[in-house]
Amino acid sequence: MVYWTKMAGRARRSRAAKSALTLAGALLAATGCSGAAADRTPGAIVLDPAAMRARPAPLIVGVATHFGIGGEYGYDIDKSARAIAEIGFDSFRDDLGWQWFDTHGQQPLPRLSQFIKATRARPLIILGAEYPDRADLDPPLTPAARQAYAKFTAAAAQLPELKGAMFEIGNEWNLRAAKGRPLMQDAGQAGDPRAATAYVPAAIAGARAVRSAQPGATVLVGAAGIDPGWKWISAVSRSAAPAATGVSAHYYNQCEPGPRRTGDDTIRQIERLHTSLAGPSGKAPPIYVTEFGWPTARNCPVSRDQAANNAAQFILWAGATPWLRGVWIYQLKDQGRDPVDIEANFGIYDYDYRPKPAACLVRESIAIVRAMKGASVQRGPMGTMLVLTRGASGRRLIAWTGDVGAQATLAIRGQPSLTAQPLCGQPGRGATAALGNRPVVIDLPPGDNALQLTVG
Repeated sequence: MVYWTKMAGRARRSRAAKSALTLAGALLAATGCSGAAADRTPGAIVLDPAAMRARPAPLIVGVATHFGIGGEYGYDIDKSARAIAEIGFDSFRDDLGWQWFDTHGQQPLPRLSQFIKATRARPLIILGAEYPDRADLDPPLTPAARQAYAKFTAAAAQLPELKGAMFEIGNEWNLRAAKGRPLMQDAGQAGDPRAATAYVPAAIAGARAVRSAQPGATVLVGAAGIDPGWKWISAVSRSAAPAATGVSAHYYNQCEPGPRRTGDDTIRQIERLHTSLAGPSGKAPPIYVTEFGWPTARNCPVSRDQAANNAAQFILWAGATPWLRGVWIYQLKDQGRDPVDIEANFGIYDYDYRPKPAACLVRESIAIVRAMKGASVQRGPMGTMLVLTRGASGRRLIAWTGDVGAQATLAIRGQPSLTAQPLCGQPGRGATAALGNRPVVIDLPPGDNALQLTVG
């Protein structure tokens, strides 16, 4: 139990780093990565169906759970499995602690094993790189420590219950590998355990060990926490990405200035991540956003409706963005009942599994993404985002305004009457479609003609 006391404390401290994002925002602004102000000018735009592209593989949409770090926070196996099935998540993300595994007969926590059997969702297992009771292994910085870590990752990948699972090498190393130091503004300096150069050898060793033990496994490196300008993860990617399937990162903005606590800001930052990882070659490795979300607490407040809109926007954009391979919302349910505590309020369900608005919007967004046979996404006038899709039921346009409270209207030339339905809302019909922060779905007539839109 001493181990779990330590690990729970470390997890909470790491998660609490999400609450320090005001500082991160200032640093992002200093590096040219602040959220761009939306153009509020009315105008016309043409959406060309030829721009729609099919994804190389279906988008993975997952959710974080807490069965692998002590089974805390009131998580119930059966209720969680039902909620995941009802929403339509493909995957859940949870932890496998190195020290627990090493000192308990090379087994995951019993509750994690039980949950894996209770759900059809594919596990994304964080192979923790922390070993609190061994200073020589925490983190694994020496050749001997990296060899021990690789032995752990290989043994984990051989577990029968983890056959076919995805794996992530460590979690927020750039925040957790050393405590009590100022947030890094770059890839890290020599001698800093948090530096990219300290993580890369462990990541390569761990990823190769997993792939040797389970050929064909999906293995992600990075899992970057707060990373101003994406400098740390870019340095990791250049060296470690070839050993893995893809690169993962996290992004949160709930404590940024109010106008930036949005899905639109998250989209812009992940677009910048892609540009950063692509570098001069223009080719980025596959990207997985393994943590994103918005707490509905009284500190750094994001309303329940706004959190729902944000999550839906991000998932819909991700579905139309082929280079983004998977996204995991943090988290399935609130981990406490304190309305002030940020960490307690990230769930799309409350502590007692009552759905927040995000549960419905995420469910409907996933259904739309599943139906996409091709899609394109672009920004339009008045700060709008426009996603054009085709599928078995025909063509659809999904549209919203990026800023909270912003309103716009949309008309399509040649269509004197539009039926527009907000996610989880009632359809409306008129000459124009009213747009706001909640995504609106507009069914389109058959055909391959370009859409000429007016947004005002």
